[in-house]
Amino acid sequence: MNQPEHRPPAPPIKHHVGVHSSDEEFLTVVVPFLREGIAAEDEPDPLAITTPRKLDLLRDALGSDARHVDFLDSARWYRGTPANGLAFALDYYAAHAGPQGRIHMTGEPVWDGRSPRQIADWTRYEALCTELFTGYPPDLMCLYDTRTAPPAVVDAARRTHPTELGPDGVRASRLFTEPRVYAALSSDPLPTPPPDAARLSPPGDTAMSHRFVAEQALARGMTGEEAGRFGEAVSGATAYAASQGCADDASMVLWSTRERIVCELRTSRGRITDPFLGFRPPGPEARPDDGLWRTRQICEFVDLFAGEQGWSIRMEAALVPSG
Repeated sequence: MNQPEHRPPAPPIKHHVGVHSSDEEFLTVVVPFLREGIAAEDEPDPLAITTPRKLDLLRDALGSDARHVDFLDSARWYRGTPANGLAFALDYYAAHAGPQGRIHMTGEPVWDGRSPRQIADWTRYEALCTELFTGYPPDLMCLYDTRTAPPAVVDAARRTHPTELGPDGVRASRLFTEPRVYAALSSDPLPTPPPDAARLSPPGDTAMSHRFVAEQALARGMTGEEAGRFGEAVSGATAYAASQGCADDASMVLWSTRERIVCELRTSRGRITDPFLGFRPPGPEARPDDGLWRTRQICEFVDLFAGEQGWSIRMEAALVPSG
């Protein structure tokens, strides 16, 4: 009888939260983390992402070691949506990680100017990072300044990071919640579309749904280029429905407000349980949700609803008027 192949256990993710309330605490937490990365053998320069003022603090504190650190403004890194931020992080990791995948990366997310809905998405993004990087070797630390991050955001950070890194070293976060539990799909129905919404039932193949969405977006004032991109985004959802055998039973509803255009794909059968659907980048082997990766890159918001029977994907993009 063949013996099962022995596989070493996957290394636990190092995804720390670094909570601080002063510049002194910030330096006490971050400088040793960066110096650890600098000293590590076969590891590239560590990355520090924070505000320009704090980058200057780090340069002064590190002295000559600063030349071994890659400094980036957090406003550049955390631009766009969480899906855009994830794509940016994965691209950086692929381009800079060492031969064994090691690298030290620390970043301070941007909270100023975020709406409550955007904040909710970015806190789920932190849970997503714990999920996606488990079993991979980078050393990650996310920074939360209690002077600028709202208390609820700091609380959420302790729930989405397995460990907390402070002046006394690393300790387990007592509030940590498993990523899939923290980011569980909502079973509350999405808000009802307006009665004058355009409808397509069934949505047909990806070409048909793309054409319907692009034409509707153009008619509602979106530029041709952006209308085509939104059609592409929705096509990712219809391709996923087809892969699940739900396309013939699905319907599509589209409407707009002064600020955004919204399209919802609904089914009355099948189930989705993965809160991170579409967040995993396409790999060498095709997956049913590969198209949803592109959906998330294009749309401002993507909401998943898991009902007792059937599911919905609601996609929203900013309405960029033509002319």
